[in-house]
Amino acid sequence: MNKTNKWMPTILWGLLLVGWLGLLFLFSSQTYEQQSIQPFLRSHFSYEQLVSWLPDVTITYRTSVVNSHDRPYSFIEFLFRKGAHLFVYAVFAAMLYMFLRALSRGRWFISMVITLLVAIAVPALDEWNQLGSDERTGSATDIVLDFAGGCVGLLVCLCILGLVRLWRLRSRKRSSYRL
Repeated sequence: MNKTNKWMPTILWGLLLVGWLGLLFLFSSQTYEQQSIQPFLRSHFSYEQLVSWLPDVTITYRTSVVNSHDRPYSFIEFLFRKGAHLFVYAVFAAMLYMFLRALSRGRWFISMVITLLVAIAVPALDEWNQLGSDERTGSATDIVLDFAGGCVGLLVCLCILGLVRLWRLRSRKRSSYRL
């Protein structure tokens, strides 16, 4: 592998990571209204439709109580927002791990430790950034949720890499038998 190709995975993962971080901080700088999916839900689904489709569930999160039958639009938006937290930080942690792994030439343990440390620091900065946005509040509970998403993303990434490695090892064994 020549010197240019050696750095391509690092550059690629680095660019993807910077782009993802840019999106993350762009979204955290928006107001609640700019991010709300309730206008979309109201224009596509009636209150009665949602109540009939949703099970009667009540969720308490920090000081808020959201019931699916009393406030179905708020309930769906709540689930969407919290799911987005998990997804965004899962992808972030996976990208960060792949970048660090490429940068450190496969030193998986140190890459994993740094990923976990950054996966708690970035959500803390994100919540701090939200304090400067109109009608947004930073929350320690959201930091924990974001970190959980990062842990899930890292775990999924490690599992996929393990499966790829296992598949390659089995492919090599099969090809050596054919010779």
